[in-house]
Amino acid sequence: MKPLTAPAVDSGANRRGIIAMCTAMACFMTNDTLVKLVAEDLPSGQMIAIRGAFATVMVFTWLVIAGHARQIGMAASPLVATRAGLEAIVAFLFITAIASMPIADITAIFLITPLLITALSGPLLKEKVGWRRWSAVAAGFVGMLLVVKPGGAGFVAGSATAMALASVAFCAVRDMVTRFIDPRIPTIVITLTTCVAVALFGAAMIPFQHWVTPTATHVGLLFAAATVVVVGNHAMILAFRGVEVSLVSPFRYSVMVWAIVSGITVFGEWPDATSWGGIVLIVGAGLYTLHRERVRLKMRSSEVEARTTLP
Repeated sequence: MKPLTAPAVDSGANRRGIIAMCTAMACFMTNDTLVKLVAEDLPSGQMIAIRGAFATVMVFTWLVIAGHARQIGMAASPLVATRAGLEAIVAFLFITAIASMPIADITAIFLITPLLITALSGPLLKEKVGWRRWSAVAAGFVGMLLVVKPGGAGFVAGSATAMALASVAFCAVRDMVTRFIDPRIPTIVITLTTCVAVALFGAAMIPFQHWVTPTATHVGLLFAAATVVVVGNHAMILAFRGVEVSLVSPFRYSVMVWAIVSGITVFGEWPDATSWGGIVLIVGAGLYTLHRERVRLKMRSSEVEARTTLP
């Protein structure tokens, strides 16, 4: 069997990946806020199925308008199907856990993902991860701890935390799989496959959970959640295609900024001095990682120029 080989990284791809990652994090935090509001009333299977149905219709319409209808058969790619299945598992575990956990705590747990990906990117993708990038990731992780204070009374232990941790593991594998998907497959096709898989997974869970008739408010909130999830999933896929995974992944930490905004505007929770210090660390770590990438690009350009000018 021919081993998987990640496509070569284009010089501008990392910058695109970073922007896409930050966009995805903003969308996912908006989704999490909406889902948590609905989770007070509806079981996870119903929420996933309703949101997934809305998302599937949106993405299919987008796909047709974008002129990719003829390429929909590419969804049968084994890696695309595998990614869709992993996303369905992640969605179920996360939505089930968030119903019983503070949004900041589960967001903090999810930020373990970049550390897992950075650890995997070396042996699997043969990417060189220097001490500076490791230091930036560690600084972002410390900042996250300052924001969330996981040792506090609000941190939930038990099955919900276990499900959140399991979702992190599946999320890391999902993102690694995304790195190897054929770049010729349109991102929108991958997004559609993901939406269909998540919707079907949620529908399959409904018979095993107590049925609650959704209200118009529930449906409206889930429609809004579907909209931001579609944009977020599309941005997340873009973030990991043709990039250095260990570089882009730390920008997940930007989600903590959005978590603070959500806490203030929706739940009336204002950060204290320690939390603001953590936010500074998170943003600073991301900016430093971007700075190091610019330095590396300049060094590469200088090396190429030196080789081309040699007699």
